[in-house]
Amino acid sequence: MRNDEILTVKETAALLKTTRQQVRKMIVNEELPAVKVGREWRVLKAGIMEFFEMNL
Repeated sequence: MRNDEILTVKETAALLKTTRQQVRKMIVNEELPAVKVGREWRVLKAGIMEFFEMNL
């Protein structure tokens, strides 16, 4: 998986081994950078890696 890959909330939740609701909460709380495309959120894999680096 490349860092420039764009993930859905469902894919992000699977990668983080958490729920879709938790991922949405992280997005709303600005813990996880994301972009809204229509009614759906999209997360850049690089943003997930940045989240881990900042929280380890």
